[in-house]
Amino acid sequence: MAVKICTILFLGFNSWKDVKKRQISLWTVCLFALAGLGNMLWEGRLDFWLFFPIGLGAGLLALSIATEGGMGMGDVWIVAALGLMLKPREFAVTLCVGLFLAAVWAAVLLAVFKKNKKTMFPFVPFLFLGYLGGMCLG
Repeated sequence: MAVKICTILFLGFNSWKDVKKRQISLWTVCLFALAGLGNMLWEGRLDFWLFFPIGLGAGLLALSIATEGGMGMGDVWIVAALGLMLKPREFAVTLCVGLFLAAVWAAVLLAVFKKNKKTMFPFVPFLFLGYLGGMCLG
């Protein structure tokens, strides 16, 4: 239960910062990632699945560099911290639902609001909604 509350507070706060200021709080990311490592050790989750979020984080980092910030570095750090805190299934559901919702929003921006493909929007709120949706699903 503590992990869920911390994750909701973490994603909620950083969603607010991402929407309002187009940035995230790096100190909360560091604290959340350290808590995630501690939780992982406490639960004994040091296994093969540990490399899933690490590999995904490396891939997103490469994507951020390749797109010259199209996906912000803050988004990458948030995803990496989530990967350390959440169990693999929770992490995958959060990320998949968040990406799906972001894709739907991008389609709405393109089709309805006539934005172009270079339009940027905050991603952390979609991760937040993905986490909340994953809690409802599972």
